Amino acid sequence: MTNLFIQKTRSTPEIDFKISGELIITGRSLPEDVHRFYDPIVDWIEKLECENLTLDLKLEYLNTSSTKKILTLLLTINENLKIKNITVNWYYESDDMEMEDLGLIYEEDVTRAKFNFIEGVDLFD
Repeated sequence: MTNLFIQKTRSTPEIDFKISGELIITGRSLPEDVHRFYDPIVDWIEKLECENLTLDLKLEYLNTSSTKKILTLLLTINENLKIKNITVNWYYESDDMEMEDLGLIYEEDVTRAKFNFIEGVDLFD
């Protein structure tokens, strides 16, 4: 297994996943084909084995189909018992209550993870 890196575009986020358990998703997510973009990422997570996983989610915008795929990604992490400890750092801008609420909804479904909500101004500039 090797690290996974996908350069961000105007419609897809940057994916920087290390086999050590450091996972970062940054940017905007509105791909034309959400399955083509996210399915290989979910497959990678299914194979991951690590003691501690930290996922930094720094998403400034998600379309509806991306919100479903991010949930699938989070649930895949949650169900992968080869990952012992899970931390999700959920970043959102101070005035983006919808993004904060989305993180709170995910937190309810991802029972094994500790969520940290990180609020800031101009996080995505």
